[in-house]
Amino acid sequence: MDFLHVVLTPLRRWQALPLWGKILLALVLGIFTGIVGGHAVEPVQVIGLMFIHAIQMLVVPVVFTSIVCAVMSLDKLEQMKSLVLKALSLYALSMICAASIGIICAILIAPGKGMDLHLIAAPGLLKPMPTAAEVLISFIPQSPVAAFVANNVIQILVFALLLGVSIRLTGEAAKPVEDLFRSFSKVVFRFSQIIISFSPYGVFSLIAYVFARYGLIILIPLIKFIITVYLSCLLQLILVYGVGLWINRINPWHFFKGISNAAILAFTTSSSAATLPVSLKCAEEQLKLPKDLASFLLPLGTTFNLNGLSIYLAVATIFAANLYGIHLGLLQYCTVVITIVFTAVGAAAVPGSALIVMGAVMGSVGIPLGAIPLIAGVDRFNDMAQTSTNVMGDLFATTLIAKSETKDSGLEKGPVINLDV
Repeated sequence: MDFLHVVLTPLRRWQALPLWGKILLALVLGIFTGIVGGHAVEPVQVIGLMFIHAIQMLVVPVVFTSIVCAVMSLDKLEQMKSLVLKALSLYALSMICAASIGIICAILIAPGKGMDLHLIAAPGLLKPMPTAAEVLISFIPQSPVAAFVANNVIQILVFALLLGVSIRLTGEAAKPVEDLFRSFSKVVFRFSQIIISFSPYGVFSLIAYVFARYGLIILIPLIKFIITVYLSCLLQLILVYGVGLWINRINPWHFFKGISNAAILAFTTSSSAATLPVSLKCAEEQLKLPKDLASFLLPLGTTFNLNGLSIYLAVATIFAANLYGIHLGLLQYCTVVITIVFTAVGAAAVPGSALIVMGAVMGSVGIPLGAIPLIAGVDRFNDMAQTSTNVMGDLFATTLIAKSETKDSGLEKGPVINLDV
């Protein structure tokens, strides 16, 4: 009896925890297990990879059904045009702010200075970035089946958008198709709840593997680089998201508390696309945003609103410049910001996306790519911060746009201070 009590009591307490509490506890236990267990616990990565595969399995059905149902739910197609223009403008502005914050923090903290690593130039490390024309062409799928098979989020988004518009234009004759998609959307949502319930175990496995594999030693020469990324992301949350919410008379504390589940999951999985089901749930149930707006804007944001990635690319570029002793002027900094805004959009919302576009950003100001392998060694740690910033940025933009579109968003809990004074 005593033995059962000892075993069952922790299990009951575990079950009583909210999802964010389970994930946070799994994160702490994973770090401790990885450091103490060392290489012996590396095989636990299998569980984490199974979880990542399961959650990535949700990306296509969630994005596809969310966009189609969102477009069908819009009262007027003119409303969709207004939403897209507002969203893209807000995305561009927030990414410019993010890249600028990253550059300023990197200049002040100066990561990479004084590190004599004898790096060599390595211009051929990454595949060349496609041209702007090639990126635009790649948005349109040659085959929707191929887009689904390849998990090409941008092409799936475009296909779903056009399909949703077509269903709306068809009218009454498309009612059976509309009902099918609405029912399928509920099935996908339930499916995502099942997968997400396993997230604490996946998080524990992934974090334990990372710290077992790399330990704390690898962080020592790169600690300033990691601190710069995390500080920049924190400033983005406070100066851009927090102030932006405050100006629009939305309580920042209410907002950040409401999106905590999505932010924690994004931090641990390093995938904004995989976090999308939880982001949608937070937007609808915690922030009380209109479901059609959230379902339309959040998938759009995972592709086009990459604030954390903008910060990471900016800091990495200054870090590499410092390693090579290259001095950048105001014109080069402006070039970096512009390049980041345009190239980051082409990055998929999956772990490691920063390394795909990093070469293009560094190359835009003549910095050799020899620092990229060094950066890649701690990419996982930085990816956590930038991905959670991406996800919070998507929810931030969706909240502001929802506030501008409707007064019935449920977010007006009273301003932090009386802005009318």
